[in-house]
Amino acid sequence: MKNLFMSMIKKPMAAKVLSLSFALMLMTTRIYAAAEGMDQFDGVVEVIATWAGRIGLVVAFFGGIQTALGFKQDDADGKVRGMKTMAAGFMVFGISKSLSLFGL
Repeated sequence: MKNLFMSMIKKPMAAKVLSLSFALMLMTTRIYAAAEGMDQFDGVVEVIATWAGRIGLVVAFFGGIQTALGFKQDDADGKVRGMKTMAAGFMVFGISKSLSLFGL
């Protein structure tokens, strides 16, 4: 066992990795998070999420109109672009309404 350890230390890369991991193990730091000031931050996040949800619904509405025009003109590219725009709008709306999933 001692020979294996000594042969690993003789290799420069293994010695660097071992010494770095040992140093990191010794230099751990405790971090304490304070809840002060989080109310203002939560308020800002809620305002941004509310407006992002509204913008997402507007984008989804625009995508629906684009899809309808694609069907009217029998344009395959317009239909696909409209569906992608509508899906993107609903995704933005869904993400903005799922703040509780992220702990906010």
